[in-house]
Amino acid sequence: METKNLIKKCQQGDKEAFQLLISRYHPLVYKFLVKISNNDQVAEDLTQETFLKVIRHIDNFATEGQAKFSTYIISIAKNAYIDYLRKEKRLLHNSSISEALNTEDVNIQEDRVVDRLYGQSLLKSLEDLPDEQRIAIKLKYLEGLTLKEIGMELGLEPKTVKSRIHNGMIRLRKLAGKGDEYERD
Repeated sequence: METKNLIKKCQQGDKEAFQLLISRYHPLVYKFLVKISNNDQVAEDLTQETFLKVIRHIDNFATEGQAKFSTYIISIAKNAYIDYLRKEKRLLHNSSISEALNTEDVNIQEDRVVDRLYGQSLLKSLEDLPDEQRIAIKLKYLEGLTLKEIGMELGLEPKTVKSRIHNGMIRLRKLAGKGDEYERD
């Protein structure tokens, strides 16, 4: 069944259509949430939360509009993850962050960043970043996605993704006590 027709049936309250919609989109949502959370249990919980929100608000999706349903549902999943992060947020500062970001070049070589991002202290420090920057950095350096791929996942232009990553790296340097040396206007 075509997605548009499936959504129309869901909007009419067809329970079988809801089950089919969930089974069709569960893998996409779960995979996305595993990528950005790096935690299977969190991803599963947020996948369920995402589908609860979709079911509650299915009438808000315009089947005649230009938006793809996959973009709509990934947007809901992203927002569920951001809400989760806000609830779980803790302030953590660690001296090894300073070492990991000890460079004058804003465009740090990718391999170097990947190696350091896998370090526990830097991963924890990412929690101090705004959600938009943290998600973009994780998708770029932990998942190895391109700016275009990240943009597609998050529904953003690649230039916006690049800006979020750039600003996030500057903010990480500031968290490490290196902000004044690297800030450029």
